[in-house]
Amino acid sequence: MAPPPLIDRSPTAMSGTACDFPWPDFDRWQAAFAAAGFFPARWKGLERVPLADTPEAEAYRLSKFTMFREWLDMLAYRPAVRAHYARQGIRARVERQDQRSSCPACDPLHGSEVGSELEAMPPFHPGCRCVLVAMHPGSSGRRARS
Repeated sequence: MAPPPLIDRSPTAMSGTACDFPWPDFDRWQAAFAAAGFFPARWKGLERVPLADTPEAEAYRLSKFTMFREWLDMLAYRPAVRAHYARQGIRARVERQDQRSSCPACDPLHGSEVGSELEAMPPFHPGCRCVLVAMHPGSSGRRARS
């Protein structure tokens, strides 16, 4: 659904403050969700950019910064998680934590088996609530990922 992630690792974005940092991925995901007419639950309050120098703008920047740091942390752990499953010989599939609401970015991947490509593992977008679930031996996912 959405563009592939391009992570902004600039010093401004990686700093420990919630300054108004440039994060092209966030803007691209925001545009993709707006075009789909749907924002995931974790995006509450981030559907639109508020006017600068307002209390809403500071809350927006803080939420954006928090989501960015969380996403980077989760992306950093993907290789270790994949290696763990591979070492144990465990197959895994993608599951959304919230089955009641849909996500245009995650729905096509829900229930699919994870392969060796890290891009096939959650998180798929900032604020993604998908997780990996171990598969029982002999079960098959809807769609294998290489």
